[in-house]
Amino acid sequence: MPPAGGVGATAVKLPLPFHGSHGVVLDTMLFIYVLEDQPRFGALCERLLQRAADGDYTGLITPITMAEVLVRPLQAGRADLADRYRSALQNLAGVALCDLTWQAGTMAGALRAKYGLPLPDMLQAACAMEHGGVLLTNDKALRKIGEVRVVLLDELA
Repeated sequence: MPPAGGVGATAVKLPLPFHGSHGVVLDTMLFIYVLEDQPRFGALCERLLQRAADGDYTGLITPITMAEVLVRPLQAGRADLADRYRSALQNLAGVALCDLTWQAGTMAGALRAKYGLPLPDMLQAACAMEHGGVLLTNDKALRKIGEVRVVLLDELA
């Protein structure tokens, strides 16, 4: 992943639930925005990852994110790129890998039944419930999940 910040980079004001948090689940799109250098959110996501590296909060990556990030490179026959993405995600400073637990599966099933949202999103939310209750995403549909604090990238831009 490219280094965060750079000339003229502005600081990101972290929402209160982030400060010192030991578990902010970082949704897949955050990494896709960085990897694809998405014009509106790429630099913001880089700065958010830098804040985790600086120790301002601990980011969490779930197996859901790993799987989703690898799909496009693998579909394109780019195993080399998939390997680079895998390595980048596994070695981010201030970001830990979060295993899916039996309890997370149970919670995700209950969330899916309650909100009718896709199961991968409910697994992300369940991991957030297990590890601090914060999910960073840009998926507005996830705002209706009352069991976790959903922070949208739009709120930080």
